[in-house]
Amino acid sequence: MSEVKVSVIGVGFWGRNHARVISELEDAVLEAIYDLNPSVAQRVAERFKCHVASSLEEAIRRSDAVTICTPTSTHYEIALKVIREGRHLLVEKPMTMRSIEALKLISEAEKRGVLLTVGHIERFNMGVHRLLELVEKGSLGEVLSIRAKRVSGGAGRITDVGVMLDLAIHDLDLAMFILRDKPKTIYSIAGRRLSTEHEDYAYVMISMQGGGQVYVESSWLTKSKVRLMEVTGTNGVATLNFLTQEVSVVLGNEEFKLSGEWVEPLKLELENFVKSVRGYSKPLVSAVDGYRALKCAELALKSSELGRPVEVEFEL
Repeated sequence: MSEVKVSVIGVGFWGRNHARVISELEDAVLEAIYDLNPSVAQRVAERFKCHVASSLEEAIRRSDAVTICTPTSTHYEIALKVIREGRHLLVEKPMTMRSIEALKLISEAEKRGVLLTVGHIERFNMGVHRLLELVEKGSLGEVLSIRAKRVSGGAGRITDVGVMLDLAIHDLDLAMFILRDKPKTIYSIAGRRLSTEHEDYAYVMISMQGGGQVYVESSWLTKSKVRLMEVTGTNGVATLNFLTQEVSVVLGNEEFKLSGEWVEPLKLELENFVKSVRGYSKPLVSAVDGYRALKCAELALKSSELGRPVEVEFEL
């Protein structure tokens, strides 16, 4: 395959970023965009010099691959259409509103031989890979726990999901990614303090099958934007600042920082998607990864409703 023709569905705040990055990739061409707001679509198309599709179906059929950047509540129906047209697909996280829908998409993609991946962008944060290297080399010793804090002020453009599916899901996914392990039980406390519809704070505690403990704090209640992850092992502690991509490390009496050139995670994510479509790489985030992160978020909400820990069982 030569250049991959990509259509972007939904060009609000995040979809515009997809359009920008795709238009800059060497192995891809931004073929078309589609949005329910024609004037928004036209402005984005003029900026990035691409076609404005008059319908979702046209956007899909003009492309080799599609990225979905619409509200979560629309992901399933759009993704199903893309897959049934035989197009490769990256759907933004969360994959769908319900894990059962995610399973249906995975089944359909496998049936039609279509690549399906999910936009868990933090896996492409260079700081995460610095942290992962410390863990995999054994520098931190046996990993005992992961603590994540992901807080900011307000939901912003998010209207159809709460903080669990918007913020906490990042760290639920990363815990499994870094530890190469699955959750055994999940206990969560979540609720509404300022929001009238969705939870705006969540505290999640996870016991992993291998014995590690994971603590995730997420909220829309803090004026400052903070994105941190601390990994504690028997040899020391490493703390990642997702925003700077810098990792601070304490090993015994030694303290040092791991840093480098800041790289845009979205660029790395979409590069990985395009290379995977061309057959030159494998997706860093599989469809099953997207399903499992969503299932964990679902179970965390269930735990909060029940007021007790729940066991984790994955279908895949």
